[in-house]
Amino acid sequence: MAESAVSFAAEHIDTLILEDSKALYDVESEAKNLHKELRKLEEFLDSVRNKEPRNIEQVRSSLADLGRIAYNAEDVVDTFVSETEGKVFRSLMPRGLFKSSRVQQASNKIQMLLEEMKEVKTKLKDQYDHERGEGSSNTPKKKLREAQVHGALAFQQAHLQADNEFVVGIDDDVNRLIKLLVGKLDEHAQSRSQASSEPVDVLAIVGMGGSGKTTIARNIYKHQKISKHFKKQAWVPLSKEWEWNSYHEKVLMSELLRQLGGSGTGNKLLGGVASTIISGHQNQPNDESTEVFKLTKSRLQYLLSNEKCLVVLDDVWHWEYFQKILHNLLISDEDESSSVFTTAGTKIVITTRQHLQLSADINLKWQCHYTRFLSDEDSWKLFNEMTKSNERELAKEHRGLAMEMLGTCKGLPLAIVALGRLLKLKDTIQEWERVFSRLDSEEGMHLYRPVNDILALSYDELPYYLKPCFLYLGLLAEDSTISAGSLKRMWIAEGFVKRQTKINETPEDAANRLLQELVEHTMVQVVTKTYAGKVKTLRVHDIMRDLCILKAHELDFLTIFASDADQGTGTHSSRRAAIDFSKCSKPLSADNSHLRSLLLFAQSSAGVGVGKHVSRVSQQGKLDLALVCEKFKLLRVLDIIGVKALDSTMPKEIGNLIHLRYLRVRSTNIRELPKSIGKLRKLLTLDYWDISAHNNEVIIPNVLSKLECLRHLFLPGDSTSNTLEDLKLDTLEELQTLWGVKGGNWILKEIKNLSSNLKKLCIQGISSLEQLEAVFNCPVIKTYDHLYALALDWYGQYSFSLELPLKALSSKENLKKLKLMGRAPDRSNPIKFPSSLGKIELHFTQLEEEETMDALGKLRNLKFLRLAKDSYIGSEWICKEDSFPALEELKLSNLPKLKIWDMKRRTMQCLKKMLISSCAGLERMPKEVKFISTIETLEIARMPTEFNSRFRKAKSWDSTSIGGEDFHIVQHIPNIRIRDSCAPLLF
Repeated sequence: MAESAVSFAAEHIDTLILEDSKALYDVESEAKNLHKELRKLEEFLDSVRNKEPRNIEQVRSSLADLGRIAYNAEDVVDTFVSETEGKVFRSLMPRGLFKSSRVQQASNKIQMLLEEMKEVKTKLKDQYDHERGEGSSNTPKKKLREAQVHGALAFQQAHLQADNEFVVGIDDDVNRLIKLLVGKLDEHAQSRSQASSEPVDVLAIVGMGGSGKTTIARNIYKHQKISKHFKKQAWVPLSKEWEWNSYHEKVLMSELLRQLGGSGTGNKLLGGVASTIISGHQNQPNDESTEVFKLTKSRLQYLLSNEKCLVVLDDVWHWEYFQKILHNLLISDEDESSSVFTTAGTKIVITTRQHLQLSADINLKWQCHYTRFLSDEDSWKLFNEMTKSNERELAKEHRGLAMEMLGTCKGLPLAIVALGRLLKLKDTIQEWERVFSRLDSEEGMHLYRPVNDILALSYDELPYYLKPCFLYLGLLAEDSTISAGSLKRMWIAEGFVKRQTKINETPEDAANRLLQELVEHTMVQVVTKTYAGKVKTLRVHDIMRDLCILKAHELDFLTIFASDADQGTGTHSSRRAAIDFSKCSKPLSADNSHLRSLLLFAQSSAGVGVGKHVSRVSQQGKLDLALVCEKFKLLRVLDIIGVKALDSTMPKEIGNLIHLRYLRVRSTNIRELPKSIGKLRKLLTLDYWDISAHNNEVIIPNVLSKLECLRHLFLPGDSTSNTLEDLKLDTLEELQTLWGVKGGNWILKEIKNLSSNLKKLCIQGISSLEQLEAVFNCPVIKTYDHLYALALDWYGQYSFSLELPLKALSSKENLKKLKLMGRAPDRSNPIKFPSSLGKIELHFTQLEEEETMDALGKLRNLKFLRLAKDSYIGSEWICKEDSFPALEELKLSNLPKLKIWDMKRRTMQCLKKMLISSCAGLERMPKEVKFISTIETLEIARMPTEFNSRFRKAKSWDSTSIGGEDFHIVQHIPNIRIRDSCAPLLF
């Protein structure tokens, strides 16, 4: 983390020098020196990243000092800028007095930091500069080499000792993956699999630590079908420390040859290499060992190309090394243009924590299988097996408590095994209760120590620039679904996303790349994706989040206040804090004025204050935000969700937060923003989307044009008062998102001046036909082609023909999401939609022409379609053959005139979810639904009883019961929910 702290501090100070040169004028030379030394320090840390220090504990201490120095460097320059731009000093104090006090103080602090930096750097150099002592038998490198040899010689003893291991919930996965390795899937398996049914050459089993990757691979490896199909098998466990070099290459090739039944050459070579490493001459192999290795590689390639072999490489950490391994196994030294084994039927299985992608020059069929967390039922089976002994099974009085403790594991197999083995040693219910009480405290981390050690490897493996991105997740509420968009905007505001040098790459693009890296390292779980394939929402497994918070506390990265017991746990040097006001009932003492991120949230209406020096609790239990703004002047991120303010307004003191880059205010009673919001000149995101306003009115002053750095603006739309009539946005040249702005006469003046960079536009309550026409004719829609998402609401304007304006949309190649709310007549000309669209929502459009519906069916990228309230007023909808080829989710609601819905062959063959709601005239479900094998969920709501009865399932206990006449159409769907005026019926 020291490297990331130094890097981010250098980047931040460089930005201040470029953008706030006036504020830093009096200490500009000192700031430049500080930036220069931080850059040098960054280069030094990069140069020693992979070197072995003399004393690891001393190095850790020095690195911690560097992290503190980097933090202090940011604090000095930020505080100086804040005070320089404040009201008092420039306006009231003589320049000489100002210069002699504040400037001198800042200069002295910077000089002290520079001296500290040099001192720590000298210590680090000394720790890494110890090559002269390397020959000693006790040096860390010598020990490391001996450990490497020991690990190599023990290949065959690892990972295959758990013959009696009890496994649950993976049978279907194992059977499907075996069929991928030995032959085609059957038809039923194909329908349930999202992956290809063709056999593969390389199978990657991917998942976070402890999710069961090795268990799945082991069950495949030992399966009877595998033993019959493959004549030879080899299992090689790798490790986090495995690096591709000549030594490891020789050891791997030798071990594979030994296990696959080659000659004794492998053992001879292994012994020779081992003795070479021990004697300290790893990098100087003799001619004899080189020739032996060539012979070993040649024999191994002969085996792979002439026999059906299964090779399992367990726990691959470094993808680039695996590419080299694969290349060396595949490519003959004599003929580099040919692959040596694919025709023989040899297969490779790997387990890894990282999402992988083979390079294009390796011509193999390959596929990823992602591990899943166990269901409640399978979790219980595994837990019960772990806790029972030969003498007894789990006592009845233990079961209720066991289920509660099992909930903490969240389906992670390794955590369930660890908990089960711990409780197996406890006999009485009192002992179990003591364990349960510890699970809900910091001691729970120690109870799961084996799990934490495994997950910590994933954290240690992250690149330095990704570690703060991961630790930041600890601030977000437990068990919450995280918005990827909000998270990325927070990262950018914090400075975790560096200025990019790639052509046309925006900070948002760079942040998306960082998020994808976290996904690839399996540190987060993807919950939903956009219909353009990007991560939309994500989640962090509870045990991974615990590790995240533990690491963050060690590094003073953040502090979480989730209960009254946490009130005294915060450190004065912590850089970030999150406070759950629904669980903290006492005022929080927050003396740390150096916070960069402050997240205030409440899941209930209970509001509290923030400490005796920061805020007060009023009689109504609401938060005094004025004192929060007064105390934490260095904030870059302020996130307020569900917290009530004292007087339902944002205080004018918000203008003091001149470093603020991200401000989100949602689900609160704050219905008015002050004019001082215009002082937040560095603000990148203003998210004021969801407000609980009185009298349905929110007041926003006309100062948004002053926020010239603003990139994302979310407004509460219909709740906004008419104060936006004179809204000016022409100065916001960097604006990418304008979402939820209310329609008004400002459109006629300003819509044509919107930034050409705009990617997301949502205008609600367009109140005149003139305004609507201006929107469709504005350059953002008509001229530029950057628009990604467009949502327009002109409901009530029934006489306006949109034929010509809508034609402008048909050529938008980057438009992925479209939502239209208002009449769009299609009688004279069918409406054509952009072929790039992945998501369409239509409300009140009153479409009636079959040609328009056919046009929807021809969209090759469309994955989500919602036809809502009177969007289609035809009585028949016939989906033509091969239409909607990519559609995954279909929602039909409030279409009272629709009577007949039919499908031709091969329609919606990718459909996964279907909702039919309040379509009272619909007579029956299309019979072709029976042949959509991919569908997983069907929901029917508020439909006539006669329609619902068609899908009634015959009662298994009543031989006279007769099922509904259309039950055969939907019986293959795993999840069916029928809701009407009665309670939901699930079957």
